[in-house]
Amino acid sequence: MNALIARWTSPGLSPWILGGLAGLAWWLSFPPNDLLPLIWVALIPLLWVVDHARRPLPVIFGAACLAFGLSTWWVYRAALIGAVAGVVANAVYLTLAVMFYAWLKKAGTLSEGKRIWLQWLAWVSPWLAMEYVHQRIDLDFPWMLLGHAPANHPMWIQYYEWTGVAGGSLWILSVNFWLYQTLMQRRQARLWAGLWLVIPALLSYSLYQTRKDRGPSIQVLAVQPNLDPYKVKFEPSTYADQMRIFLACTDSLQGKGLVVWPETALPDYWVIGDGAPRNPWLDTLQKYVMKRPGLALMTGASVVQLHGQGRGSPAYTFYNSALGLGSVGPGSMDSGGAQYVSQPLAFYHKSKLVIGVEKLPYPMFFNAIARWISVDLGGMTGQLGTQAERTPLMMGWISKHSVAQGHPDRIPLKVAPMICYESIFGAYCGGFVNEGANLLAVMTNDGWWGETDGHRQHLAYARLRCIEQRRSMIRSANTGISALINQRGELLDTLGWGQRGVVQGFLRLNQEQTLYAKHGDVLGRLACVLTVLFGLLYGARSLMKNRS
Repeated sequence: MNALIARWTSPGLSPWILGGLAGLAWWLSFPPNDLLPLIWVALIPLLWVVDHARRPLPVIFGAACLAFGLSTWWVYRAALIGAVAGVVANAVYLTLAVMFYAWLKKAGTLSEGKRIWLQWLAWVSPWLAMEYVHQRIDLDFPWMLLGHAPANHPMWIQYYEWTGVAGGSLWILSVNFWLYQTLMQRRQARLWAGLWLVIPALLSYSLYQTRKDRGPSIQVLAVQPNLDPYKVKFEPSTYADQMRIFLACTDSLQGKGLVVWPETALPDYWVIGDGAPRNPWLDTLQKYVMKRPGLALMTGASVVQLHGQGRGSPAYTFYNSALGLGSVGPGSMDSGGAQYVSQPLAFYHKSKLVIGVEKLPYPMFFNAIARWISVDLGGMTGQLGTQAERTPLMMGWISKHSVAQGHPDRIPLKVAPMICYESIFGAYCGGFVNEGANLLAVMTNDGWWGETDGHRQHLAYARLRCIEQRRSMIRSANTGISALINQRGELLDTLGWGQRGVVQGFLRLNQEQTLYAKHGDVLGRLACVLTVLFGLLYGARSLMKNRS
């Protein structure tokens, strides 16, 4: 052990090598590589750099750029400058968090052994605060939050129902910190390293063994049309063929149930408002649904809202939306004797917009360079409209006869219509659940980034929402990967890249709220408070030192 420590602390060992190792380990631990044990040691080199390197800032920034670049390189397929901007922005956020910790160590003499727990707080708080703020600002691309790393290992992260992804980030940060302190031969660090490594895993495993899907079941079907988003999807001459494909896939549903189509699946724009032209494809779809009693159908759509005349010309707002047509009608759908009654048309406008595609952050600054940083996703681009509320789509009522009580018990079928990017945000998803959603649906168009890591990561992160909210999920992608996911985050059925078809089965509708759904990112808010307190306390101390 002494020889190992001497080697680590040797001035001849380049901090840049350690930074490179940290970046590589970080990348390899995330989906789809999934070498998860690496994430528990990936940050140890950064802790060493903070303690021993003369200029830690460029090393930390370089390590972050390497990790984010290897993990999100696929964005370049849409726009090279957009990919570079995303990597740099994320690296800046991470570097600020780590350098804040480095400043606290310097300003507050936190390296003393008796202050080891205070040093741990100073390490985890800025990082968790950064992740919390990152998900709530205009310049957001929280693809590589630390808590995303175990996404394909649901057995070990069932406690996310209490903490959300921030709980995973805290776990990873703490294990790295205490293992590093063990290498530095700090007293009692070995015990705390073991406890932080084992206890969350044991709690999660216990939840995994005892947790079963809850609620009545409903038959669902997700359509995957496999349309090229650049050459086919938005070409008017293909609209008739697209509708034929969608309806043929929908016919695969045997009996009654919920069908989900992907993002912007409805051909052409649906224009609403006074004097709006009719969309013939929407008319066709409505007629189809009317002929299928008991069918509830959700589809993505490009919507234009007319607002009358503005400065001599029509004023309008573009939306990326989800529409709910038809409803689950009367009749039996499962062995539990569920009955369904109809519900009118519903819709939701996507509100967590993709930076550089659907929104321009801080327009006063970025307007001048918008055309260079814009990312082309093969669909709607520009500044899209949003809505303030998270509105689940009300798709009908389920009347399940209760033998014990002797009377029907009506349960609403309320679906959370997360459109593409929205499935990355845990607290945002919780807004739908707080409004009564008992089923999650993801409608996405992952085809624009090709057969790269992007669509696999997107699916992996969606699984986390099922654990956090304890809701089943139906995921419909334009191409790869459509899926059915249960309330433990397990994949029940999938349809991979480049395939046309459907995934179908039964999912359960849970009405109960998790601790995370009720209270949101408590860890993130607490971390923000601690970070501010640390800054005030040690900022004042540093100022007094300089004056004296």
